[in-house]
Amino acid sequence: MEDFSRFIKPDFTVLVAALYCLGIALRRSALFPNNMIPLLLTACGAGLGGLSVAAHYSAYANPAAAFLDALVQGILCAGMAVYINQLIKQSAGNK
Repeated sequence: MEDFSRFIKPDFTVLVAALYCLGIALRRSALFPNNMIPLLLTACGAGLGGLSVAAHYSAYANPAAAFLDALVQGILCAGMAVYINQLIKQSAGNK
C-alpha cells in the first residue's frame, strides 16, 4: 500500500473511502448493473476531485494543471476504491 501513496495525494485519500462507500451503497440498492458501478465511481471521483482541486485552486499554476490533477486523482481514487472492494471480496472467497 505504500507504493499507492506515491500516486494518490494525501488530500484525496478521503475520496477513496467515500467512493468505496458509494460503491457499496450502489451495489446494495440494485439501481445500477454491477458492471456499471466502476464507471459511475470514476465519474463521481473525477467530479469530487474537481471540487477538491477547486478548493485549493491557488496552489496551481494554471487551469489546465488543476483540471488534469483533478481528473487523474479522481480516476486513481475510483480505481483504488474498486481495488479495495475486490481485495475484500477475493480474500473472503466471495466472487
